[in-house]
Amino acid sequence: MAVASKQLPAKESALFRSIVKCYEIKQYKKGLKAADAILKKHPEHGETLAMKGLTLNCMGRKEEAYDFVKSGLRHDLRSHVCWHVFGLLYRSDRNYNEAIKCYRNAIRIDPENLQILRDLYLLQVQMRDLKGFAETRRTMLTLKPNNRNNWIGFAIAHHLVGNYQMAIDIIEKYFSTLEGERVSNYEDSEIYLYQNQLIEESGDAEKALAHLEENKSQITDTLAWRQKKGQFLLQLERYDEAHEVFEELLEINFDNEEFQRGVQCAILKRKDLFVAKSGPKKAPLPSETIDFTKEKNGAEIEKALVDFYAEKKTTIGATSLISLRFPLDFTRGVEFKTYADVYLKRQLNKNVPSLGSDLKPLYADKDKVKTLEELILRYLKTLEAKKPLDMGDNSMAANDTEQVLLWTNYLAAQHFDRLGNHTKAIEYIEKCIKQEPTLLDFFQRKARILKHMGDLNKAADVMVEGRKLDLADRYINNKATEYLLHADRVEEADATIALFTRHEGDPQQNLYDMQCMWYEIECGKSQLRQKKYGLALKRFFAVEKHFNDFVEDQFDFHTYCIRKMTLRAYIQMLRLCDEIYGRPFFVEAAHGAIASYVALAEKEAEKVEEEAKIAAANANMSAAEKKKAKRALAKARKAEFKRKEEEELNAKLHKEVEDKEREATKNGKAKANPGPTRPKDDDPFGEKLAAKPALEEA
Repeated sequence: MAVASKQLPAKESALFRSIVKCYEIKQYKKGLKAADAILKKHPEHGETLAMKGLTLNCMGRKEEAYDFVKSGLRHDLRSHVCWHVFGLLYRSDRNYNEAIKCYRNAIRIDPENLQILRDLYLLQVQMRDLKGFAETRRTMLTLKPNNRNNWIGFAIAHHLVGNYQMAIDIIEKYFSTLEGERVSNYEDSEIYLYQNQLIEESGDAEKALAHLEENKSQITDTLAWRQKKGQFLLQLERYDEAHEVFEELLEINFDNEEFQRGVQCAILKRKDLFVAKSGPKKAPLPSETIDFTKEKNGAEIEKALVDFYAEKKTTIGATSLISLRFPLDFTRGVEFKTYADVYLKRQLNKNVPSLGSDLKPLYADKDKVKTLEELILRYLKTLEAKKPLDMGDNSMAANDTEQVLLWTNYLAAQHFDRLGNHTKAIEYIEKCIKQEPTLLDFFQRKARILKHMGDLNKAADVMVEGRKLDLADRYINNKATEYLLHADRVEEADATIALFTRHEGDPQQNLYDMQCMWYEIECGKSQLRQKKYGLALKRFFAVEKHFNDFVEDQFDFHTYCIRKMTLRAYIQMLRLCDEIYGRPFFVEAAHGAIASYVALAEKEAEKVEEEAKIAAANANMSAAEKKKAKRALAKARKAEFKRKEEEELNAKLHKEVEDKEREATKNGKAKANPGPTRPKDDDPFGEKLAAKPALEEA
């Protein structure tokens, strides 16, 4: 940070510089001692008071820190150091808007201070003050034009504002400042690809393609180069060339869905179906969504796709199942049955457990479902007669019929479960368990069928039984926890998931540290169903805190990504953070919190209404009726007292765990580096959250 020592003698000036150095190397006690030495002689020196406050803040003494910094400002309002320190204090408390105001005041006093400018732009991009960010970056470039990061940062600022042409020109200008012949390297390659992204987002696909071709020798990421080329050729409707590019990419990785998407769009001559991967969920491939019966030249296009995969089945796709699986999406009738027969027999003979999940998209078509059922029942009949499934082309030897029958029964269970015929599904899965009683998949499937039948307690019992078959399997442990929560058996669920947390400390705190959101949401829903609104709110607000941390975590990447030139990934991260609160986990937690507050509001309204009714009724009650009402009220109070007693017992257990941790640390039994001290939870049962005005919070 900036060093200043206004109106201090030489000795004290040296001491002041040592305070700054001690702060930077985290020797806070030494820095505090130096500050006290200066203040002993110059008690009203504003910058020293401010630095003492900053040092105290790093030592966890926040109230004193603010007092000293404010005192420093009062004594030296025209010091950029005091304003900078005040901004750093606000930044440490995540009060970024106030920190920006302080930095702006510091810049007015010292407009060429690069350290303050750097701190300012970090907060501006964090808070998405994009115009301010662009202006700060322009100032930094003006002050230090020989720094590459300043050029790139200025381009990114204009990109975020939406001024694509300006960003393109800035990068072009940067390259024009470089002297001598350039050798291709990763960092320059990323800048060229980023510039290409800018041209693409400006809407000029032809110019973007020309830019790729022009700078091919400078781009080291040849895979990204080819993908982008194929994408631009599709956008320009040069389908034959695009087909060639994506076919080359398929030779590298035939299983890559983005390459498959590109080649399918080229065959179909439909650029509108090409969606570059951006969101958390993958977009379905054209072959999964398109209805050829409604397409112009549908039969011709369908044949082209069928021929393509038939050809690849014997060449580059020979070792991939995609050439067998994809035709199931777009073929129909007899042709579909032929392809399905080959694919199902192959997978069943190989005992593939995920076959049922793989076929799930086909269940949107009733005719295909009917064909699948016909094939499955035919296989069962053949296998029960101790005959192997005929593979036709003899491409692989028939597996043991008993094993194939086992997995065909498993597929039948999934099939009938998906159709809602749970009785038949249970019948088939019981056959699987009887034949192979130690396989986890069968217990998991049985539990899922029972869940679909609405028997949540039995489903949880079956999943727990499956978990006991392999106590080292985290996945099945998590599934057992989830099913226990569905059945509102929260204590059992807590004990189950605790098996895979750290042994020391509170398991619930460990789960919170791991940001285990699926568990917090399921637990919150369970507490909500049990009308434990405070505990439910605590779970849902924990999820909100995780998302706030995700947004906060981007802070470190504002400098890192520009330094490492991972520019495309950086822009992607910023856009992710801009829409992160629309992610399913957050939406689910928000809905849960709203439902909790609405339920609390209704409960309060019912209470008021009930009291009014009791008051009205009491006026006309006989002595015996009043006595009866009094007993009912006492019973309700007793139930409330019992609930609070249970909560106090849980709090006591949590305290015992914390006391044991402290005792272990004191006796030297704890680990050498136990990590940061956890803040004390002053609302373990969410009572403070539940006490807030319900409708306002909702």
